[in-house]
Amino acid sequence: MGRTRNIDFEDGADSRRFVTALARGLDVLACFQADETWLSNSEIASRTGLPKPTVVRLAYTLCVQGYLRHSRATGMYALGDSLATLGITMVSNLKLRRLARPYMQDLANLCDLSVSLGIRHGLSVMYVENCRSGAPLSLGLDLGSRIPIAQTSMGHALLAVMEPKERERLLAELRQLTGAHWPARQQAIEAGELHWQTHGFTVVVRDWQTDIASVGAAIRQADGRVIAFNAGGSASKFPRELLVQEVGPQLARMVKGLESLLRNDD
Repeated sequence: MGRTRNIDFEDGADSRRFVTALARGLDVLACFQADETWLSNSEIASRTGLPKPTVVRLAYTLCVQGYLRHSRATGMYALGDSLATLGITMVSNLKLRRLARPYMQDLANLCDLSVSLGIRHGLSVMYVENCRSGAPLSLGLDLGSRIPIAQTSMGHALLAVMEPKERERLLAELRQLTGAHWPARQQAIEAGELHWQTHGFTVVVRDWQTDIASVGAAIRQADGRVIAFNAGGSASKFPRELLVQEVGPQLARMVKGLESLLRNDD
């Protein structure tokens, strides 16, 4: 039996091991949002930046493999059952998700808000668990929803605990995407990291959405995977002072407790 060789991923897409065609196919799958079902070739091309003929070939291959499905009536595409199976398997294998849910629900009930758990998905964080109190909330996102890393407390928390080299690569991507708005985004991210270092959580009020306020915290697991949490709701109900003095410390304690549970469970 041959030796297993460790793979260095630091070169990213510049490595000779990187398969561009596979990456483009994954980009096609990633452009679908949680609240939409069908996309046309033109919409997929616009979102991925790929030429339309390339999209047509990739979509055909993904349909054959069951990762996309095609409507003969409209010519549009939707995510297929094979992708759903992969997603369910991956989420079900997140041990922290199973451990965290009862604690997330307790915090949601205690503070009368929404508490979510997410993992990185490109330049976004994707919700893989969500717990709500019984009260109506403005923060009505569900499983599969994606929120921007650069403008949310969950994203800032994720950046704060990432491995330095991976963080720098991600920041470079965000800088390129954000363009002229990058200085303001960078300042907010750096402020979030400083707040996390001092208090154990990040805070974002009325940035990504005008009436949403939240706090965030994250865990970097032994395998390097980062799992992020947020807690929040309407900014009119949760002003910054309340988040900083009450909600944030509660979230930070919950996340520290989960971190200890993970260590003891390994």
